[in-house]
Amino acid sequence: MSARHLSRIFQPTGVSPSRYILEQRLGKARQVLADPGSRHLTIAEVAHCWGFASQAHFTRVFRSRFGRTPGETRPLIL
Repeated sequence: MSARHLSRIFQPTGVSPSRYILEQRLGKARQVLADPGSRHLTIAEVAHCWGFASQAHFTRVFRSRFGRTPGETRPLIL
């Protein structure tokens, strides 16, 4: 499938293919961070696992999307 055809498919949604992929990656990363069973993973490991080149970039786009940092998303373990 060509990039142009993919763009045409996404056009009615108002979301670009790259934005859709970013949203999916952020959503999956958020699920991992919110899972108490994943506390052994660092935020950098979660970012890398979902394709972010740096923790700083991941934190920036995560905060922009969800209004809180990845660290704030983690459940408190008492």
